[in-house]
Amino acid sequence: MAKWESKGVFKGMKVLDFTIALAGVYTAWQFADLGAEVWKVERYNAGDQSRTWDPFVNGMSTLYCAYNKNKQSIELDLSSAEGKNVIYEMVKQCDVVLENFKSGSIDRLGLGYDKLKEINPGIVFMSLSGFGASGPLMKYPCYDAIAAARGGFAASNGEAEGAPVKAGNANCDTLTGIYGFNAVLMALIEARRTGKGCRIDIGMSDVVMEACAETVMDYGMEGKAQARFGNHDRFAAPYGIFEARDGWVSIVADTQEKWKALANTLGLADLLSDPRFATMEARIANREVLTERIEAVTRTMFRKEAEEKLLAVNVGASEVLPFIEAYTSDHANQTDVTALAWQDNIGFIRFYNNPIRFNDELCPIHRGSPLLGQDSRDILERAGYSREEIQKLIDDGVVGEHMF
Repeated sequence: MAKWESKGVFKGMKVLDFTIALAGVYTAWQFADLGAEVWKVERYNAGDQSRTWDPFVNGMSTLYCAYNKNKQSIELDLSSAEGKNVIYEMVKQCDVVLENFKSGSIDRLGLGYDKLKEINPGIVFMSLSGFGASGPLMKYPCYDAIAAARGGFAASNGEAEGAPVKAGNANCDTLTGIYGFNAVLMALIEARRTGKGCRIDIGMSDVVMEACAETVMDYGMEGKAQARFGNHDRFAAPYGIFEARDGWVSIVADTQEKWKALANTLGLADLLSDPRFATMEARIANREVLTERIEAVTRTMFRKEAEEKLLAVNVGASEVLPFIEAYTSDHANQTDVTALAWQDNIGFIRFYNNPIRFNDELCPIHRGSPLLGQDSRDILERAGYSREEIQKLIDDGVVGEHMF
């Protein structure tokens, strides 16, 4: 097997990654994209649970493939003493440990922060769970939709008189993953200064609530719960999604100047002298009437036409693109949003490039997402095991390389 070559701003960093599903996996993905060696520890003969999630191509879960590129997989029986000893050897070389089991599970395995810091005092250990390490909900499982429900995110989406709406993508998972990434970076700076690591505790529901921070202000200052506004904004009007002849267009006129430009461009100059729309406060109060007037015009226009006319007068606008149109747009192609890379068991497929650029350079895609145990031998060699010791661990069922 070819030796791993690390490239990127985190070259030389090693991350011991116990994460599963998505939130913690997203944190690990950021480190892998930016050049760290991410050693993904997976359950013996099972692996990350996302490997079992539909849809599949040639036996590979597309969701698993989407969030695990650039990582390396080691397959371990963590219930065995020998499996734990492997972790103890690996952590000696690592800078970071990531886990997102149910709160307390990693400690019961004998692999928690208190144990690992005895081996490596400089380790930064991130625990990411649904509800954090304290509180009455800490013992319960959490998923994106649960965090959205508990954190108020779902209740803030949807029509005023309708049901709460779940976001179409796993926004709570990915947002929490970014918080985790930022937290580890800050802890690493402190560890480099002091030589001592720390344990980071992040709860998904806490992240979601902070992301909806203005609702706390509403309640604390006015005693009001946030209302839902559907496809329109609570702080500005017009600001939202409007129907077009062939779909939908997003329009934002958040200043008086842009409001005047919009009205003149869409043939609605009569609204400029109407007191119901004279100020932002008035437009918000009369949002429904304003929306009807704007849509009476945009329904006669193709979405691209509306976008171009409004952008020409410096009003924020975009046609609402179905995913495939966004994915194949001129902008996405010219800015290298995606790239072809080899995925074992499938072949060349498109992965998202990390959106971060350093000196205008993309973060390289070293490889697709690893097969289960694909890197077990290589990782153990780098952890100091001899080939004979590795083979015995495999023969004893402690280490696997099932490669599915």
